[in-house]
Amino acid sequence: MMPDMALPEDANDGMKVPPKYIGILAVAIVFGGIIVALLSAQGILPFDGPMVLGITILAATVVVCCASTIMLGSVASKIPEYGDMEIRFDEGMEHYKNKEWENALLIFTELAGPRLDHKRALYYAARCYEQMDDWENVKKFCKAYLVLKPKDREVWEMLSDAHKRLFEYDEAEDAAEKASKLPESEKDN
Repeated sequence: MMPDMALPEDANDGMKVPPKYIGILAVAIVFGGIIVALLSAQGILPFDGPMVLGITILAATVVVCCASTIMLGSVASKIPEYGDMEIRFDEGMEHYKNKEWENALLIFTELAGPRLDHKRALYYAARCYEQMDDWENVKKFCKAYLVLKPKDREVWEMLSDAHKRLFEYDEAEDAAEKASKLPESEKDN
């Protein structure tokens, strides 16, 4: 099983205004301009209708282009971090393959970070804790992983096993039931 790496939630930290509000602003500019252009064309407002419409389209385009440039820049600035994370993840996988659980775990927990938002690191950290019989941490990392990818049958089964090892039979049954409702193919995604 190789879960995907989750992009950090702070991927648009450079944006002070969420992108959906910028879209709403652009739509408001267009509709406002159309209304002013129509009123101008009917002689109600003292403006040149086609000119107002052209300026409206230009203003909306500028807003959308500036916002997308800022967003692209903030994502592009994270690319070196992702490359470094992949190198660290590969180091962790080498330790994991060599059954060096503590060394692998140090890297996977570092990659998972305080937000616990790196799916592959969460998965392999849970596997390391499983090998070390640390069932509380298996639960913690499985639950964090399942927040990001709730349809992973294998991880639900691992969580169920952790609950059983901690004599939490009701929780184990709930996790096993959730796992049984998922198709086998989810295990490989």
